[in-house]
Amino acid sequence: MRPGAKIQLFTPLSSILSSDPLNDYYRFHGMLCPFGAAHRCIQTFDGIVLFMPATYDPRSFDSAATLPHEVKNLTTLTYYLLVLSSFTGLCSMLCLTETMDARAGADLAPPHKSPHPLAIHPNVLSCLKQRNRRSDIRLVRRFEFRFRLLGLWVCMHHYLTTDSTTNPSTSCEGELNLVEVYTFDRRVLAAWALAATGLVLNAARQLLV
Repeated sequence: MRPGAKIQLFTPLSSILSSDPLNDYYRFHGMLCPFGAAHRCIQTFDGIVLFMPATYDPRSFDSAATLPHEVKNLTTLTYYLLVLSSFTGLCSMLCLTETMDARAGADLAPPHKSPHPLAIHPNVLSCLKQRNRRSDIRLVRRFEFRFRLLGLWVCMHHYLTTDSTTNPSTSCEGELNLVEVYTFDRRVLAAWALAATGLVLNAARQLLV
């Protein structure tokens, strides 16, 4: 998936039949995903799921017993409730969702020299290993989207926790963890707040006439 691409409303039948995992995850995180693909994606997350604002405190990840921002009940139903309630699905339907990154496996480049605003702190990764009782953790997929209608910027990271003796080429061993980090553009939020205020004031004016 190239940077700057838009989420497609309809995918070719061949893509659906092939059930390419990267394509499934791409549509899943782009919040415009068929039911079957969404269910397949959710079933693969057998580790920890974290959904964190960019302002999260790395110091709060000092114990694996209780993890901040943990999502314990990710289901197909809760996924579609989020799609509807957050308006991210609508954003993608209107082709206002921009793909910043969508890579897996060998395509994953080394970390940026400068810290990414939505980067994952080592404390978080350490807690994932401790909770899953594993010695190793590695990034296997990364997605990044800008939902421009909402001013929402999200990075999705898939981390596989394994033991040091696990064969890296064997994807069925270990736990797949999902860590999402998001932030909002305050300018877009301010614009929406201004528009909402204008609608309320206009409605009040109409009632007083």
